[in-house]
Amino acid sequence: MERYGKVGLFWDDVFQKEEIKLPKEGESGNEAFDEGLRWLTENASSVMDFGCASGTLLLLCSQYGTAEHIGIDLSAAAVAKARKKGALMHRGRFSFFCGGVETLKDMETASMDAAILSNIIDNLYPEDAHCVLKEVQRILRPDGRLLVKLNDFLTDGQILDYGIRKIQDHLLDDGLLLWNNSTEEWDEILQSYFIIERFRKIYYEEHGQYNRLYHLIQG
Repeated sequence: MERYGKVGLFWDDVFQKEEIKLPKEGESGNEAFDEGLRWLTENASSVMDFGCASGTLLLLCSQYGTAEHIGIDLSAAAVAKARKKGALMHRGRFSFFCGGVETLKDMETASMDAAILSNIIDNLYPEDAHCVLKEVQRILRPDGRLLVKLNDFLTDGQILDYGIRKIQDHLLDDGLLLWNNSTEEWDEILQSYFIIERFRKIYYEEHGQYNRLYHLIQG
């Protein structure tokens, strides 16, 4: 996706420097998010992570018992690290691909039990975010589960204080890209594709900020 060229370069630089390290058994570093992963993987055999970075969440899913894992990310460096990590795992099968929405379109309909969109759809242009949600809806099997994590909503005051540039409407440039919708607006968007089973805000102490976490079910 050429429009995300700057984003790809940014994350390439980040992941080229990342040490190859496997996650601790069933621990993402945030208990509330771990609870979401346990919910996601309950009775699931296969899981897909779009915007998978270096694959950590899929490695955690395998520790909860999933067998088949597909990760997609725009960063070639992240995917290279993910493949190396996957090769070190003693359980589960892992396939990682470098690409964007077009890679999702190559996946078979109703082929996955579960999916993850972690801090990704709110870092896309709105039309691309809708395309991703539509493709995930197609890829998930009936009653499939989706875990969505989003950045917290920024008020106008925070946007001004942080010196963030408004591109248009809720679309911001904070060095990368942020689609800054309220929770009510995200509710409306997500409910047009999935059933919301649970919503909660989770706190990341190391970053001093909240994220929004949705447990979604294929309708």
